[in-house]
Amino acid sequence: GGDFYDLIPMSDQIVGIAIADASGHGLPAALQVRDVYTGLRMGVARDFKIVRTVERLNRIIHESRLTSKFVSLFYGELEASGNFIYVNAGHNPPIVARERESILLRQTGMVLGPSRDAAYSRGFVTLDVGDVLVLYTDGIVEATDARDQEFGIDRLKRVIAQNRDRTADEIVNAILQGVAAFTRGAVPQDDRTLLVIRRGTVPASEKRLSAEVAIPAQG
Repeated sequence: GGDFYDLIPMSDQIVGIAIADASGHGLPAALQVRDVYTGLRMGVARDFKIVRTVERLNRIIHESRLTSKFVSLFYGELEASGNFIYVNAGHNPPIVARERESILLRQTGMVLGPSRDAAYSRGFVTLDVGDVLVLYTDGIVEATDARDQEFGIDRLKRVIAQNRDRTADEIVNAILQGVAAFTRGAVPQDDRTLLVIRRGTVPASEKRLSAEVAIPAQG
């Protein structure tokens, strides 16, 4: 499939978080996300800044001879303090659910592939204790019912808000159950990938990153 996610431990203070979706299906899409996986890991290993890493990935995808040459990517680095720096290259905006509001981490650049010299910028948000970060691919929000209506981002935000105080694993299950109920169990027409991170409390004596993460199998 063309969906991809990764968690990259960088230190006991920082973890890299990625989700991507390559256009098309089958082997070409799978090979393209392989390049994203390799490029991200290499960039992190060499301590490249996230904008530079994404720019290098864009050039790799642009110069690829594969038929699947368009990849949406969201990559961010979460610190133990809750600071989260990210680049959103044309991907569905992840959602940060707080007690009284939801924030969309919108695009900071175009999808990877079409333009060799595409420019990207960084976004920044702080995850407070209890905040929930939900990353997903379009198979979630574009799932349709019998009337060809999409599940949509507003329904997704409501499900997250209603379950924000539950564990990351329970939030994942609630979202998947919500989509299944909306589509009445229809066979998915696209991969459905979710990555949910809920920031919990950490004893003051423990100087390490602590987040509850849940990742379901891709559909």
